[in-house]
Amino acid sequence: IHRLSLRVTIGTWNVAGRTPGEDSVQIEDWLCIQQPADMYVIGFQEVVPLNAGNVLGAENRHPISRWEAIIRTTLNRSSSMEEKESSASDILFREDGNAVLANRICRKNTSRPSQVQRVLRCSSARTHTSEDPHFINLPRVRSSSARLGSSREIQPRDRADKLMRMSKNQENKHESDVDLASSRPRYVRIVSKQMVGLYVSVWVKRRLRRHINNLKVSPVGVGLMGYMGNKGSVSISMSLFQTRLCFVCSHLRSGENNFAEKRRNSDVEEIIRRTHFSSVFHIDQPQTIPCHDQIFWFGDLNYRINMPDAEIRKLVHERQWDKLLDSDQLLNELRNGSVFHGWREGKINFAPTYKYQMNSDEYVERSPAWCDRILWLGRGIKQMTYKRAEIQLSDHRPVSSVFLINVDILNQRKLQKALHVSLVAVHPEISM
Repeated sequence: IHRLSLRVTIGTWNVAGRTPGEDSVQIEDWLCIQQPADMYVIGFQEVVPLNAGNVLGAENRHPISRWEAIIRTTLNRSSSMEEKESSASDILFREDGNAVLANRICRKNTSRPSQVQRVLRCSSARTHTSEDPHFINLPRVRSSSARLGSSREIQPRDRADKLMRMSKNQENKHESDVDLASSRPRYVRIVSKQMVGLYVSVWVKRRLRRHINNLKVSPVGVGLMGYMGNKGSVSISMSLFQTRLCFVCSHLRSGENNFAEKRRNSDVEEIIRRTHFSSVFHIDQPQTIPCHDQIFWFGDLNYRINMPDAEIRKLVHERQWDKLLDSDQLLNELRNGSVFHGWREGKINFAPTYKYQMNSDEYVERSPAWCDRILWLGRGIKQMTYKRAEIQLSDHRPVSSVFLINVDILNQRKLQKALHVSLVAVHPEISM
């Protein structure tokens, strides 16, 4: 098993039903593209106004196309900085402290198939297919309710990988191929899902998408009557190599009093209880949120600060974040373990993200709070940044976090070697 370090950027933003105009919005700082990630998971709340027509009527997808265009353009905008910067996965695997080039492992040719290899192929041919013969890919299972990347975005093979194998002596000969590869988007959307005002999409580097399998989506509504989608969550489950990931984008109930806080806690418990990823043919795959190796929960969690408004505003003006955080509802819940037991959140060193006047840096009369949060659970996760961006489109400020995650990669060549030793012990004639 090899361990690969990947950079994942998670962004959350309650856009208050506002759709960007023709002049667009600049989201580069929010998504931290100065250091390109391998995967971007982007969640919106109130992507459409939460009126009766949108909650009870047909799904309004008009703003989605606008936001997707902005994200796609931002991630794939060519710049000298992006060309020079390398993410963690572009460089190496780490195994026992030794650096092993990832692409070298992926591209290493195997010799002529041996008898044991033929036996293994026959036994596994009916269970899965693999685009990369040197890694065991998990079967591709995708939720039919989610939008997958378009055919324009997802292609059968990666021309960029092919170009990387060219020697320097062949570069001039294949200039047309280089031009073709550079004109294709570097990042592709692999899945997205909307539930009323909630919208989450996952974007990955083109060369990484073939190693993502078992994509599933589970929406849960906890709003009106306990089931409507004006509040709730959209969760995405996937296998990245041999590591099982889950991303939960949620919008919990609002309110500042103790009763509202208990309702938010109840929302969290209900989301965990009702989120289910169907797995009819592959019972070994995770079917609930806690079954995953690494889990990220983000969104407008709506937790407030238990402190008088005047005192909150005074401490905000003085930038006394630690004193405010001592009374933060979510942090107190994390400390007490009554909800989000075992989950972690990074150090908050930015101003409360809610509630602002539209197109202004001034808070409204409602008490400021850190409603927009990003939590994680699991091993092999290291948070690199946790920040807010100064975009004035909404009454919330967007929040993002960059993580380095370690994923496990099962090398089929080594597995075959181990199986060969066992097989020869039982059937000595195979070694002949």
